[in-house]
Amino acid sequence: MTPLQELLNGEDMNEPIQVIKHTINNISRVGANGMPYIEKQYSVFKGSQRIKAALELGYTHIEGIIVNEWSISR
Repeated sequence: MTPLQELLNGEDMNEPIQVIKHTINNISRVGANGMPYIEKQYSVFKGSQRIKAALELGYTHIEGIIVNEWSISR
């Protein structure tokens, strides 16, 4: 994904990224070529271009919201 050029040009990042929180399985799984599958705790739902721009600009933190947290806690 390419970074948003307007962010690289100095515009503010107004919207937080949207993140999905995954449930990690306790059972080990194997992926392609027999390699251990490493599950992610979070993945980006919306805003991957903003993450790329933030990394290129040297940011260490950006605002994000977990969009499916309400269903996890129930």
